[in-house]
Amino acid sequence: MSVNDEIKNLRLLVEKHNKLYHQDDAPEISDEEYDALYQRLQLLEKHKGNIDTTSPTAKVGSKPKRAFEKHSHLKPMLSLNNVFNEEEFLKFDERVTKWTGHSLTEYSVEPKFDGLGISISYEDGVLNKAVTRGDGQTGEVVTENVLTIKKIPTTLKHNPPKLLEIRGEIFFRLNDFQKLNQTIKNSGGKAFVSPRNAAAGTMRNLDPKIVKDRPLDVFFYGIGGQSEDFSCKSQSEFIEFLQKNNLPVNDKIQFGVASSIPNAVKAVLDSRDDLDYEIDGAVVKVNDFANQEKLGAVSKAPRWAVAWKFPSSEKYTKVNEVLFSVGRTGVVTPFAQIEPVLLAGANISNVSLHNMDELDRLDIKINDTVLVKRAGDVIPQITKVNVDVRDGSEKNVNVPNHCPSCGNVLKTEGPFLRCDNGMKCPAQLFGFFEHFVSRKAMNIEGLGYKINKHLINLGYVKEAADLFKLRKYEAELKSLEGFGEKSIDNLFESIEASKAPSLEMFINSLGIPEVGETTASALARFFKTFDKLKKATYEDLMQMDNIGGVVAQNIVDFFMRDPVGVKALQEVLEIKNYEVAADAHLDNLKIVITGSFQEFSRDELKQIIKNKGGVPSASISSKTDYLILGENPGSKLKKAQEFGVKLITEEKLKDFLKI
Repeated sequence: MSVNDEIKNLRLLVEKHNKLYHQDDAPEISDEEYDALYQRLQLLEKHKGNIDTTSPTAKVGSKPKRAFEKHSHLKPMLSLNNVFNEEEFLKFDERVTKWTGHSLTEYSVEPKFDGLGISISYEDGVLNKAVTRGDGQTGEVVTENVLTIKKIPTTLKHNPPKLLEIRGEIFFRLNDFQKLNQTIKNSGGKAFVSPRNAAAGTMRNLDPKIVKDRPLDVFFYGIGGQSEDFSCKSQSEFIEFLQKNNLPVNDKIQFGVASSIPNAVKAVLDSRDDLDYEIDGAVVKVNDFANQEKLGAVSKAPRWAVAWKFPSSEKYTKVNEVLFSVGRTGVVTPFAQIEPVLLAGANISNVSLHNMDELDRLDIKINDTVLVKRAGDVIPQITKVNVDVRDGSEKNVNVPNHCPSCGNVLKTEGPFLRCDNGMKCPAQLFGFFEHFVSRKAMNIEGLGYKINKHLINLGYVKEAADLFKLRKYEAELKSLEGFGEKSIDNLFESIEASKAPSLEMFINSLGIPEVGETTASALARFFKTFDKLKKATYEDLMQMDNIGGVVAQNIVDFFMRDPVGVKALQEVLEIKNYEVAADAHLDNLKIVITGSFQEFSRDELKQIIKNKGGVPSASISSKTDYLILGENPGSKLKKAQEFGVKLITEEKLKDFLKI
């Protein structure tokens, strides 16, 4: 390879990893590997005098940073406890009255924005530092990115104190979010799933030029640390201070005593569908700062404020068709194709109807007008059919008797339709194959949707074991349009590297119904070898604490249904036996993880817990031993407190894990 060719290839490689790291937040190589590539490119460009303004070494003046500096807030950025109705709010007001000794407390009410929390420090009126919320105590310094938002003034001209932390929310307006996603899709990138996700991803982008090109917006609403010369005595005075200093403030803030708050919250809720930004509730705060100080905080939440959470957003739309999809376990699931509707920042066009009982309950017809909501502003679902507007154009749903994928006669099992044709059914084979090779299963890189379809459609893969015999089709694969020689070589390397999976990884990869990562890990710990698990009876499985009757039967049925396929896999793989690490101080402890963390991804934490003998679990129960608590913990924290589960904050995490 010539030097010029190497420069060209290195530029493409560095650009690829820049995008994975800066835009997708999904790096594939270590910082050290990236630095080595980058320095090699710099050296070759300098040697050849081959300098190009489009080269990644010429952008943003220098090599982009690979991490943000950490910074501690002067005053913690706390989370808020939730209320969901007037009764719960009035109980909050009773507690405020009891703690302050004042009746008729005045409150502020403002929308609860669904974006990224930010804290901006001004020293002597000059913007000094912008820091993300982080874990509430320490965040990441994103000053350079914040300065790209033109609405944020760099100086405070009206009565600035010596030091002031101002809290706000950075977000995307809905029209801007849609345009951004379209731009990303047009360039072949992966679109953001929500405006909040887009705001967080953009603000954590290490290339300020990319941030500048994205129309972020901001509202300010709170105060952090401040010097003694700060003169505001209440939230209402602080809002005036923000306005006089040209800091963007939401126009729906209201003030009043407890009896007026429910109507003020309703006014915010009623405006929700007309707003061009996402909100998921209202924030109610004690107006007087002295009373806020007197009330103080408990755990990570203040006693002087609550979040009044709204029900999930919902809208009416039309059902165009009801179709049926076949999953990897053979379950045939009805889903509605609807006229696209924008809910909580996402365009919804398909909604699962889950099973036949749900289809019957809704009594849904083609052309029906239906109410669609996003449960928890995430999962779309149809909640009701508006039968009052039926006009005779509606048609009954055609429920299939035969599998839509392979034509096999369907069976009814409780509320489900099922195709029992196994891997002879293309949809089941494809679904199983996608799961089998996925990152949390066998982790075989290079097998995306397109090549998976090719391998199955061409008949190269008829069962899982065939994947490990693909070498005989090497010439044919390399001749396929869109698949280069290098990509196929990389695929073979990844397949070869996956041939000695851990026991828990292999169990998870099999796709046994209701056996995910947590259950696979528990099975590996209990049986130690795959042969013992394969021969386990229903009674053997029921000896385990965290295996119920349905899961136990699923496991037995799986090994009875396809013994030949399982044996074929064993013949081509070297499945490792389960071994407990020497440092297994978390032995058999059931641990749930919630929220986000500064130093670890959740997957990294799960692996560390497993390595030390613990059992990562997905949900809180009375059997949970510990909840590891990150930023924005959600409902799991409340459940853990109800069950008396021990809490581990990120500050204590390394000591707890002994790392």
